[in-house]
Amino acid sequence: MKITYPVARILGNIAESKASDLAVPMAIALMDGEGGLLFFGRMDGTLPASTEIATSKAYTAAVLRMATHELGKLAQPGGELYGIQHTHDGKIVLFGGGLPLQLNGQVVGAIGISGGSVNEDIQVAEYVVNTLEEMEYWAKRIKVFLPTQPLDNIRISQLENRLKEVFEQMNCALPAGAPSLLAGAILLASSEEY
Repeated sequence: MKITYPVARILGNIAESKASDLAVPMAIALMDGEGGLLFFGRMDGTLPASTEIATSKAYTAAVLRMATHELGKLAQPGGELYGIQHTHDGKIVLFGGGLPLQLNGQVVGAIGISGGSVNEDIQVAEYVVNTLEEMEYWAKRIKVFLPTQPLDNIRISQLENRLKEVFEQMNCALPAGAPSLLAGAILLASSEEY
């Protein structure tokens, strides 16, 4: 099981939208389960240091399979993981904003957010984690209605626009962000590994 690039891109856009809601420019990094970069975005006005910090937060959460703020507690003097920040060429981060991403209870990647306060970074990262959980919920229900071949080659914007059209034809109002959430759920459900 893994997160595909199209799903990572949707999650990155959702993170950017949440950061915009907070009026805080942020850097956003999504890694696969092995710590390989899948998506990166940096909003205008983001501090230059946030680029490296966001990718390091995502890397830390991916390879250690835990939230960076939780790791920080374990890495205090006398802690079980004291000194771990000096490993992995200094890419290990001990403060909040990096969270693992799970599908079917397995860590399949991570998100790293940097640019706001630690609490703001955590808030955006948690929003993305919660959105992925919603995507997974809908993916399990949608999967039975999809063709057997993956839909990764469909353009995400086309999928989102088509979803908007369908809901408009049914006279159903969609909350902001719903087309992206549903597009992600459809892409998850159609993936060969899901």
